Amino acid sequence: MKKIALTSVALALLSGCVATQEPSTPELVAQQPTATLSEKDRKAAKNDDRGHRPMPMTEQRLTWLLDQYEAGSDKQLTWGEYNSWRQNQFNHTDANGNGIVDLEEYLYEFENRLDERYEKGRKAHIEQTNRRFKSLDDDENKAIEWDEYAASGDRIFARWDTNKDGVIDSTDPKKESKYGKNNAGSSWFSNNPITYIRMPTTHNLKGLTEIYDANKDGAVSADEFTNERRSVFYVTDTDRNGVLSAEEYLAEFEDRIDQTVDKSRRGSIKQTYVRFDALDDNKDKAMTFDEFQISGKRIFTRWDKNDDGLISSADIGE
Repeated sequence: MKKIALTSVALALLSGCVATQEPSTPELVAQQPTATLSEKDRKAAKNDDRGHRPMPMTEQRLTWLLDQYEAGSDKQLTWGEYNSWRQNQFNHTDANGNGIVDLEEYLYEFENRLDERYEKGRKAHIEQTNRRFKSLDDDENKAIEWDEYAASGDRIFARWDTNKDGVIDSTDPKKESKYGKNNAGSSWFSNNPITYIRMPTTHNLKGLTEIYDANKDGAVSADEFTNERRSVFYVTDTDRNGVLSAEEYLAEFEDRIDQTVDKSRRGSIKQTYVRFDALDDNKDKAMTFDEFQISGKRIFTRWDKNDDGLISSADIGE
């Protein structure tokens, strides 16, 4: 099983695609941060439609932002703190210390962050898979028989087939994910590494349909569900002894993790070229800090919902 290495486009845009690794050259002294963002810059940033669409501020997002940008104990982020943080990160990305970030430096920094994040996500998924194996092994004989595997499937199907008609589809009364509404997909405002790799899961209806809807008609019949699980069981049982060992169970899941990460990584790296071109305002193939902060000003103003010059709890619900 190959070793995967890691963030994603969403985090890259939020954090401005800057480094977390130690610089290979002596650290540059960060410029003195501007205390406030001028009205002119604020207006220009609000009219700049590049990057993410504005999203509502939530408690989870605020916690993530304050942690990400190392705000003080006052639970708010000023423009000066934010600007200084980004200057330091820009200096880290500027590996040769010449005051600009070229495409190679930009890609190198992003790939390191991407690989680190995916590796954390992969580790969390493997730990969860090992726990799942133990929970399926009802008789605790360190092997999963078909009956144990099928019983787990029956519980999953019954959970989603809420009208008990033998089909999981839009006619079933809506049921929230077992782990809440925010569990679906990858969350860039979560400190839970399990969310760093977006794997289809039966914990939400979208994931269940993606896994089991063989004919892609938007519904999962009992036959589709059972046939897919039988197929997975057979493929996972590589030694053909009729039961799944912990090693077989983990190996099958690691294969799916690898495929998911490979696809996601290719897309993320491709977007890095687009992102660099967007930030390189004068198209000279070199990004200055001022160009880098065009994005920074846009990000800050979109999170400062009430325009008070701070990112804080006052922005929640705005």
